[in-house]
Amino acid sequence: MSNEIPEELRSFLRRYINSVSLLDVLFLLKKDARRKWTPQEVSIEMRTNPSYAAAQLYELLAMKCVSIQEPNEFWFNPQIASPQLFDQLEELYKSHRATLIHFIYSQPIDSIRNFADAFKIKKD
Repeated sequence: MSNEIPEELRSFLRRYINSVSLLDVLFLLKKDARRKWTPQEVSIEMRTNPSYAAAQLYELLAMKCVSIQEPNEFWFNPQIASPQLFDQLEELYKSHRATLIHFIYSQPIDSIRNFADAFKIKKD
């Protein structure tokens, strides 16, 4: 199933994307890359609360997928990967949505993985 996802996209998803809602916000901003969005505007568009929208925007900022202009306006400005990768990801999202969702949510969460690693028995 995940072999429908090219390796470059699988690597990106494993490293950066932990929820479908994060992709939804990313694609919202990508739709009109010149537009600047506030957390309030994103929350209205995504039908979520403003603090959650702000958290998603700041997560995308930390990933270097968006940029910020004060006061609190974000726009699509990917610096971690080529714009073509985001085009491919969006196309995959449209054509193989269930596969992509399954892949995202089947990945171990880093904090859980780190916690589990603490209990691994090592040979001396």
